[in-house]
This record gives sequence, C-alpha cells and structure tokens, in this order.
Amino acid sequence: MHLVLFGGEAFTVTPSYPLQNSVRHALIQSRTNPLSSLFASQQSKDETVDAPNSSSTSEGTSRRKSMPEARRPNVETGFRYRSDDWLGNFISLPNSFVLRRIRFHLLSNTVITAIVVMLDRLGYHIKIPLVGHSLLGSFLGLLLVFRTNSAYGRFWEARSVWTKTSSTCRSMALSIVNYMKGHSPKSAGQLMKLLHNFPDALTYNCLPSGSAKLTEEIQQLVGEEHLKSGVPAATLLLHRMHHTIHEATLESSVYESNYVEAMHLVEVSHLVGSLGDSVSNADKILRTPVPLSYSRHTSRFLTIWSGTLPLALVGQLGLVTLPVVAITCWCLFGIEEIGHLIEQPFVGDKTPGEKLSWPNNSILAVFPLVRRATDSKPYDIGIPVNNLARKVKEEIKGLAVIAGMTV
Repeated sequence: MHLVLFGGEAFTVTPSYPLQNSVRHALIQSRTNPLSSLFASQQSKDETVDAPNSSSTSEGTSRRKSMPEARRPNVETGFRYRSDDWLGNFISLPNSFVLRRIRFHLLSNTVITAIVVMLDRLGYHIKIPLVGHSLLGSFLGLLLVFRTNSAYGRFWEARSVWTKTSSTCRSMALSIVNYMKGHSPKSAGQLMKLLHNFPDALTYNCLPSGSAKLTEEIQQLVGEEHLKSGVPAATLLLHRMHHTIHEATLESSVYESNYVEAMHLVEVSHLVGSLGDSVSNADKILRTPVPLSYSRHTSRFLTIWSGTLPLALVGQLGLVTLPVVAITCWCLFGIEEIGHLIEQPFVGDKTPGEKLSWPNNSILAVFPLVRRATDSKPYDIGIPVNNLARKVKEEIKGLAVIAGMTV
C-alpha cells in the first residue's frame, strides 16, 4: 500500500500482484547478462531461418561447435548487427571462416617474425629503416581498398540481378493469371510452368560449373537433346516461353480483334526479354573476374611488405614485435581475402541434391573455396541463390494456386 498526494488530498494505492510480478520480471530481464545470448546463438532462431540445412554440418564444423559464435543477423526479419555485438564478434574470432582461410599465410609471417626476434635477442641485429614501410603503407592500403570495393561492387550487382529477376517473375505471373488465363488457358498453364522453373535454371547458370545439377523437370521441359547443344538451360526456357506466347495467340479466338489482349501478350513477351537480361548479367559476373594481374600484384606487394615488417619494428619494439606483426598481418590478410571471397558472390548457400563431384586429381577437390558454401552461412561471403530461387518459386506457385492453376 502506498500513500499518494494529489491536489492536496491523500489517496491510498494498492497495486495488484500481477502488476508487481510483471514489473519485477521486466527489471530482472533488463539485468540479464548480455553474454547469455552469445553462447546460445547456435540454437537461435536467427540461424535456423537463414540456414535451414544447418543441422547437416561438415566434420570440421562439428569439431568447432564448442566455439562461441557471434549473434547472426536475420534477413527475414530485418535484424542486423549492432554496435553492442563487438564482444560476441571478438570472442568468436577462433571460429572465423576468413581466419581459417588465411591461417597458412598468417602462420608463415608469424614464424618469420619469431625468427627475427630470436636473432635480435641473440645479438644478430638485422634491421631496416621504418620509413620505407611508412611510405609504402599508404599505397598498399589504396590497393586493398580498391580490390575490396571492386569485389563488393560485384556482390551488389549480383544481388541486383536477383532483385530484378524476382520483380520480373512476379509481374509476369500476375499478367498470366489475370489477363492470359481467360482467353488462352492451355498456353497460360504451360507458360506458368516454364516460369516456375526459371529460377532454378538461373541458379544453375550462376553457380560454378559442376557444382549444381539441373532438375529433372527442367530437363523434360527443354529436352535433353537441346541441352546437348550447349545452349544454357535458362536460355532454352526463355525460347520455350516465347514459343508458348506465340501459341497463345493461335489458341485465343478473339486475339485479332481484342487489342487489349494483344497488348498484354506483348507486355509478357517484353518481360521474357527482361529475364534474358538477368541471364546475361549473371553470366557476366560469373565469367568476368577482377583483372588477374591486379590481384597478383596486390598479393605480392602485401607479402613483401608484411614479410619485411618485423625487420623494421624489431629495433624499436623488441619482443612486442611478434604480437604487433601478427595482428597487423591478420587485419591486412583478412581484408584481401574478403575481396577474393566476395568476388564470386553467388556461392552463398548449400546446393540441394547431390554433393559436389570433382576429379580426384584436381586441386579443387581439396580447395576450401569449393566447400565455402558448406562451411559458411548465407550472406557471410555470398548470396544464397538457392534460397532466393526457392522464394521466387513459392511466390509463383502461390499465385498459380490462387488462380486455380497447377505448376
């Protein structure tokens, strides 16, 4: 019971027990240790939404599951990283995919630094002036920044390709179910089926050769004999779409007199052309790398600069040279590696169906880049094209069901 003065008069207020309990619960929640959500992140909903196949992890991932993982963003709900995630991101550093990728280069520089420090302690003073690294450090930073920006430009362009594909497929499906189905139902159903399979065909075009397999439905729609011609499956689907639109003009009994109907068929034909633009843009990103000479020169420059850095610092820092060089190399090597990873932005989630099959004598069989879709999560270093294709297909199928069509 509390005594409250209001307007010169006294009132007694007795809050109910549910209110007291709710306030007490809110206060307890606000004092919860912020690290509690960090170590529970492996079972969090954020991860299960973005990575529906996260239960089937590789052996390397299962060995690291005892490591703390940083709280992950959720692209479905719009949850993103915040400034107070710094501690979780730092503690989860041993579980970093980028760190595993650069570990050999980082270990090599650490060994070189340890040898230089040991020789300096034994009286063999091998030193170089620091001014050279100070002058070249700015140029090295420009090279790394330009390399990373170029790779991110490709990442954003790849996402824009799928945004345009999703928008075009949505507009095309709406035109089919609202305008085309009434006068050309048979052609509309066939065109809807072709459109429903187009995202999978575009996914197949986006992924590196040999890392994905065409669905049986696509093979039946375009014909196995046509696939042997070397024409991409997505292009063959677009060819079938145009042919189906032409058949719709023959199926309709009022096409020649109904100019509104003809206009809608022309619009659908233009949307098919927009899907062709998406195929071309995805192929451009996949088959046009950042100039290889630029990448090689940046790698050589960074290797020489970081390899001679201990000689420039050991005279001033002594034993502290080892952690300083290790941290510096981790920062620079990580930036360079991120640029390499996001240069091919389409490998961002697991490929459904069969596992990757590479020749036994191929270095790609053990190269980590091939397995990065399994070792990483969506949007860590790539765009989850399989997940995006699945969402586009679900939307097309939903519109077809509403219109009473089957795909």
